[in-house]
Amino acid sequence: MLPQKPLYFLTHDDNPGIFSGYGIPLRGEEKSRPVGMLMIDRPSKCPEDYLQSLRKTFGEVIVGPMTLGGDRGLFTQMRIDDPYSLGLVREDIYAPKTQEIADVFHSILGLGYIPKSRLKLRWSREHRLWLSEFDI
Repeated sequence: MLPQKPLYFLTHDDNPGIFSGYGIPLRGEEKSRPVGMLMIDRPSKCPEDYLQSLRKTFGEVIVGPMTLGGDRGLFTQMRIDDPYSLGLVREDIYAPKTQEIADVFHSILGLGYIPKSRLKLRWSREHRLWLSEFDI
């Protein structure tokens, strides 16, 4: 059995109880490179052309529900290099089904599956949300 890794949440600087993504690290406990779900339907529904550009760039795109309200997330590799943004990646918050989510990610990575999409993320103080760009 693989050792359990922490489940990290991408929190908000104005409200650390709110998060826009979560995942577990690929290696060790390195929180700067988690694999997991990034919210794509916040603050509004993700445009289909963005998903098409992800498919064109990475091929496979996996989108699934993240909230009870039906908001969707993208299953992706994330890279967070900005020191301020990295400070918002925390494991000390609780969300419903936290352990079940972590177990699913551990199982997926334990089978050797890693999503093809890769995004570089940073928290924008100006826009008050997580911004992404393709990490190619």
